[in-house]
Amino acid sequence: MRRQLFKNMCFGFVLVLCSTVVSSPLQAQTEQEVTASRLKGVEFLKSQQLEDGSWEFEGHPVGITALCTMALLENGIPVNDPMIQKGRQFVLKESEKLKSTYDLSLAILLLSRIGNREDKADIRRFAARLIAGQTTTGGWSYSCPLATASSLNNPRSRLKLGTSPGDNSCTQFAVLGLWTASRSNINIDDSMIGVARRFVETQNEDGGWSYKLPTEDMKEPSRNSMTLAGLFCLTVARATKIRSMSQDVLKEAGDSTETQKEGDTLISDPIFAKGLEMAGTYAAGISASSARYFLWSTERVGVLLGLETLGNTDWFSKGASALIQTQKEDGSWEDSRGKLAETAFAILFLRKANLGSDISRMLNGEPEKKFQIYSQEKKPEFETLQAAVAAAKAGDLIRVNGDGPFGVPHLEIDKDLSIEAGFGYAPIFQYERGKNSLGLRSRPERDPNVRHILRVSKGTLALEGLAFEFDPPEVGKDVPWAAIVVNGGNLKMLNCTISEQNDKGMAAVQVLKPTDSTITNCFFVGGRAAFEIEGTGKQTISVDDSIIFSRKIFSVLKSTGATAGGDINLNLSYCTLQGAEGFVFERFVKNIHVKSDHCAFKVENLGLSMLSARGSKENRSFAGDANVYDVNDWLGQSGKAETGVTDVKSWSQFWGKTDETSVGDTLAFTFRRPNNSFNHRYKPEDWEVSETSPLLARGLDFGAKPASVGAGPGFSRFRSSILYNEWKQKQLATAK
Repeated sequence: MRRQLFKNMCFGFVLVLCSTVVSSPLQAQTEQEVTASRLKGVEFLKSQQLEDGSWEFEGHPVGITALCTMALLENGIPVNDPMIQKGRQFVLKESEKLKSTYDLSLAILLLSRIGNREDKADIRRFAARLIAGQTTTGGWSYSCPLATASSLNNPRSRLKLGTSPGDNSCTQFAVLGLWTASRSNINIDDSMIGVARRFVETQNEDGGWSYKLPTEDMKEPSRNSMTLAGLFCLTVARATKIRSMSQDVLKEAGDSTETQKEGDTLISDPIFAKGLEMAGTYAAGISASSARYFLWSTERVGVLLGLETLGNTDWFSKGASALIQTQKEDGSWEDSRGKLAETAFAILFLRKANLGSDISRMLNGEPEKKFQIYSQEKKPEFETLQAAVAAAKAGDLIRVNGDGPFGVPHLEIDKDLSIEAGFGYAPIFQYERGKNSLGLRSRPERDPNVRHILRVSKGTLALEGLAFEFDPPEVGKDVPWAAIVVNGGNLKMLNCTISEQNDKGMAAVQVLKPTDSTITNCFFVGGRAAFEIEGTGKQTISVDDSIIFSRKIFSVLKSTGATAGGDINLNLSYCTLQGAEGFVFERFVKNIHVKSDHCAFKVENLGLSMLSARGSKENRSFAGDANVYDVNDWLGQSGKAETGVTDVKSWSQFWGKTDETSVGDTLAFTFRRPNNSFNHRYKPEDWEVSETSPLLARGLDFGAKPASVGAGPGFSRFRSSILYNEWKQKQLATAK
């Protein structure tokens, strides 16, 4: 009976948990060898997909399909590739009665990574089943009840927890699925309390954990993969508690002492430290016969916590060597249950895929000095951003290892520089009144050089994962504030947030001189304009996958200098835009060209001050594709409407039939935000298209994906995907 049970276990995970050491030493591998091995594995998985989008594994078609689809996605196959979409469709089609813990968890991972807004209901449904499947021991067994998503909102309606002891393999998958689901605003606090209790109370003497819970009659031996599972589950449980307590502090504006105490380093926890020591012992034993499930468990913990070594072992180098050595000619890896799961685990390892959230800050705690020049040999640390910028050389990377908020007094950037959030942090920068060039207290009402947080005057400034809360002081008169100013050079922003709430009328990004700047996955809230541009020559601003909520989206002004330039290119792709006015151009600025594809416009007027002359396209062009417009007034000059442009068809006709694939319809978001109401606490998820919107049913592909937008959770999600590597490579290529 017991042998039969083991034969039917999902993916055969527990048949190969232990590894043995072979006599031949592992050879070091190059990056090119790792890439070649990974791509061979990708090609093998692609060759095994069936016509209906599935991969075949007895008893678990949904789980194996989700795992293989996710492995391809994490290894660079685009979301819109037919293989990915067919895999997604199969998972959705076969999931109505899905009860397997493994399959539910993997389905959540896949759907969350793809990020389609219409899949959120399914993610909630699967999460409800996982939550209902937890037992009184804090763990999970192979099956979960068919709970409904409504139970998430009413804990009293949930089924009574079962009493099965469960196992730690099922449990780590359930934890991974629930942590991923929590990004969709699903509360997992109670579930993680049980998880923490389970692993705290069942650690073995050697520091490891077993597959099954120990009993009074039998002590189960520690297993390598289960020890990594224990570390992973404890990390997620701690992260969940810190997140919950931080949210309570924000709501109540209370004392954060308790939160900071709970956030003490994981390494100082004796249970975690002992488990980590045992994990180092297991890592030292990685060999060509190591189970791929164990290697994947090792990789997930190593990447999650930002660890290059476990004990004294470079786990990735040793594991990659083992995988390259054992890969078959057809690109696969194999065990007694076949090739599919083994190959998926192997290429996830080789990609260093981070399927959990990046919470590495908890391993070593928050440093005293938050600003580190990471690219310099000794990695010096500084107390302020100003000091770090002053010490940085051209091309350096400054990593911010703290949340702040940090006051910044109008900092000038005059060299190539990157500033990014440290792993697990969401830094907030705020305007601070500093000193002017004479060393005197600044007077922003008089001095235009002190009205910003950052100003780029030369070189390229790259910002990643940073939030700018712009609430300047009351100085007695209207001041044209700007959060970030481009006064020369270029600006590259990835997953940044700029917001205001005291209604001082900032420009989120102000461009004063020629530039080639890109804004990706960003979230702007408030201000007189999201982008305010003075026509001073060739200026290209590209905005991708971003949510912009401001009074004016793009405001182009005649230069205040001696020359009135033009040649302005505005490129928009997959953006969600809400405001009173879309495009506001002074008629004296020449040659403004707009391209927009797959964007959602919810604006009172799209371009009543867009034209340079009544009824004429002179010095203006617009090209669109697959946009959605919720617009009252469409087009005009100096606020006066073109009477013949009243809908999408006539809009496209005016521009020369350049926007033929777009539609006009009502856009309803999850939360209604009036165009004059701004707040730092708004979230990108507020601009999810409502689940009741007919646009979802029509399957239109438009707007930003809020889950990957902005600083904090959005950056964490994007940073853990292969898209981040591609973004980095693109920036390096551009720099060269």
